[in-house]
Amino acid sequence: MIIQKRACGFVILLVLALIAPAVAAPSDANFKKGIEYYKGGNNAAAITELEKAVQADPKNAPAMSWLGYLLLKEQRAADAVTYLQTASELSPKDPEVWNNLGTAYYNIGENEKAIDAYSQVVKLRPASADSIYNLANAQLKLNNLAEAEKQFRNAATLKPKDVNVLNNLGLTLQRENKLDDAIVTFKKAIEIEPENATLLLNLGTALKSSGDTAGAVQAFEHLVKLNKNLYYAHVALGELISSDESKTDSAIEHYRQAAKLQPGEFAPNYNLGVLLAKQGKHKAAIDAYNAALQVKPTDVETMTNIGWSLYKTGRTADAIKQLKVAIDQDPSFMTARKRLAMIYTYEKDGTSDQTLKQSYMDSGIAEWREIVKLDGKDVAARVNLANFYLDAKDAGNAQEQYQKALEMDAGNSSARLGLGLSLVELNKIDEAIEQFRSLVKSNPKLPSAYNNLGVALEKKGLAEEAKAQYKKALELDPGYSDAKFNLDRLANVPKH
Repeated sequence: MIIQKRACGFVILLVLALIAPAVAAPSDANFKKGIEYYKGGNNAAAITELEKAVQADPKNAPAMSWLGYLLLKEQRAADAVTYLQTASELSPKDPEVWNNLGTAYYNIGENEKAIDAYSQVVKLRPASADSIYNLANAQLKLNNLAEAEKQFRNAATLKPKDVNVLNNLGLTLQRENKLDDAIVTFKKAIEIEPENATLLLNLGTALKSSGDTAGAVQAFEHLVKLNKNLYYAHVALGELISSDESKTDSAIEHYRQAAKLQPGEFAPNYNLGVLLAKQGKHKAAIDAYNAALQVKPTDVETMTNIGWSLYKTGRTADAIKQLKVAIDQDPSFMTARKRLAMIYTYEKDGTSDQTLKQSYMDSGIAEWREIVKLDGKDVAARVNLANFYLDAKDAGNAQEQYQKALEMDAGNSSARLGLGLSLVELNKIDEAIEQFRSLVKSNPKLPSAYNNLGVALEKKGLAEEAKAQYKKALELDPGYSDAKFNLDRLANVPKH
């Protein structure tokens, strides 16, 4: 099973404070009309009139300030900068101008200039929580975490019940990896606004990061109760509870809901497929994986999972084809190669069609050989390759691969057993007996070790010793048909 894909971490930084300029006495008709339009809610007309005012008088500081402010409200930060910069030069002691200039710089990514502008506001209004809050946000955006924390704490001292300040302080603490302090801060904000979705989201994320899964689940469940259509809450809950087998059904429902809310997102569909496949619901898993593949058409893990689920639904040919597509996408992706190789392994042993068996045999050897080539330290892959060689009556290559596996893992019982069998095929009976005796010593409860030791001893002409080994195999596994057949056969052989 390929692990779940994690969705992006969800945190929300609450917005900056934008401050309207003081309403100055109208200096001309255009300015007056602009203010009237603004008060009437018609920002576009207000901007037009204010543009006329500043064109008529380039030193009209109030008009410049108001025009910059309204452009900023209309998401035209780059345009706002020019007017607000001029206004700050004309009225250097106007805190509203500096505040809005800082916000304009902040919105266009000029963070150093934003800090300079906000610092001017704080100098002019050292007790203004909003100004300090904005300065802290600019410091946070530049990742000046210690300074951001300091300023958010200053703002929180001035406005202890301001959830915006507390939220962003919590986020700063979280980024500083001060998770306990962050959690305390978010909880303090939630005490003020118990149903604030942003605060619950950020608390849940902080609790999740701290390893408090139960607390995070509680926060996100509260969030879902407030609004069942919050995509990120469903994704977070799916991730948090999916490892608990008793809650798999609930995790599936959360991923389903998330996928419905945002069908263009990859992680919910992929993770839904993983959980459905885990439950054995492979047809439904294929649908979920295909939805994920529509979002990321070249995701090799999704292709691989589709291939495996196709195999689990009995569509062997389609599964092989799909896994080959995944390998073509990324020839080094071992999971796809191993899934394909295992299909060849299972099908080789499960079919009675000799032509098909040979096809699986040839393909399996080729695939396991490629896996060993890509990762020469993969002992299990090397043993599987050796097993294929042994089944193909290529005992020489089988012996070589088993020996290499044992060089890497001397205690590998499958490799030791296989090496013994290949030595028997090569008529190296003494060496085979040595391997099987070693296997019996290291794995005294392995019935096949005793049975094959018996076979080797019998080939050596040691029939009585062989019988003893067959009996030991049957003592360990009374239903072991090969050992029973061998013992019965020897019992019917006349003694000389």
